[in-house]
Amino acid sequence: MSTKRKTVAVHAGSQLTGSKSQPVVPPIHVSAVSYFDNSDELDEALDGKDYVYSRIAAPNAALLEEAVAALEGAEACVAYASGMAALKAVFEAQNLKAGDVVVMSSDGYGVTRSLYKNLAARAGVRIEALMLTDASVAERIVALRPKLVLAESVTNPLLRVPDIRALARASHEVGAALAVDATFPSPYGQRACELGADYAIQSTTKWLNGHSDALGGSVSGTREKLAPLRAARLLGGEVLGPFEAWLTLRGVRTLPIRMKAHCEHAAHVAKRLSESPLVERVHYPGLPNHPDHAVAKQVLEGGFGGMVAFDIKGAGRPDCFRFLEAVKLARAAPSLGDVCTLVMHAASASARRMTPEERQAAGIGESLIRVSVGLEDPDDIADDLLAAVSEAMKR
Repeated sequence: MSTKRKTVAVHAGSQLTGSKSQPVVPPIHVSAVSYFDNSDELDEALDGKDYVYSRIAAPNAALLEEAVAALEGAEACVAYASGMAALKAVFEAQNLKAGDVVVMSSDGYGVTRSLYKNLAARAGVRIEALMLTDASVAERIVALRPKLVLAESVTNPLLRVPDIRALARASHEVGAALAVDATFPSPYGQRACELGADYAIQSTTKWLNGHSDALGGSVSGTREKLAPLRAARLLGGEVLGPFEAWLTLRGVRTLPIRMKAHCEHAAHVAKRLSESPLVERVHYPGLPNHPDHAVAKQVLEGGFGGMVAFDIKGAGRPDCFRFLEAVKLARAAPSLGDVCTLVMHAASASARRMTPEERQAAGIGESLIRVSVGLEDPDDIADDLLAAVSEAMKR
């Protein structure tokens, strides 16, 4: 089959091969249990060679894993019930010991940071939060000699873009695994494994699903790297349900077409916002004045993504809350990747689990609004956002 992404998105993960199982409940494969007339075939299925119990393996999840792996340009994929479950699985697969170091982005998703801090505390592991876009970050990684480095392809919510190739070189020099949460660009915008990452992580809830109707997560990489994750999932049970897998695979079919439009719309909205005297700063990697614009052109494919963030000039939290109430077309919701435009106040949502000191160090201020740009007319989106800013700043 062609490896071109539009073709892969439509056809990968279309058909199960080699199965002799007989579902107790007919497809969508909602049956948690299947039976076999042949005992030897049942015995093999219990080792994961066929579908017999959905905690071991499930048809709809397997089809989604095949599709996501193909989109990521990876050998394999393991699907999870949520993006956070996927992130947790990567941490736990490293067999970290007391005194080990994990490096992660200081300006990334606050819930991820909170999760890793909790996991590290239990294991006696030290978390080092670094600005992974700093020029000296490779030297810092080599000096710290971590066991795991977790980066975000495009950080949430400030949209900084690290050089994944450079992070991979530094990580591998000291024997560390590099995991990349590539949710913001999606596999359409970046194949992190091809840039040197050991793990490419997606919250499939977002762009891959595209319709806000199914939670999920995935980790892609080599079969060797993913074997411990798959074995741990079998025991831990963080499996993706059949409906969620089916809905997400439905979204995958249109991913390249949707993402092309999301990227084009986001670029237009970013430009409109940057022209407003009420907007202090626009964070979008596609703008020439973005600090990582040159890096973004090298590590992002097919556009600069569908996310935009901006600071309302002179705004505090109450002003931003008025903005959320003033939008008419956009919807105030703490997620992204939908066909409709979603907005949120970063400090009280994506960075909610960070301490005030952590937010300040990351540069996440009270005036920051994050926008997941939808498929509406981009001028309608920009008009709605600017009208809401104007309404919010009326004193």
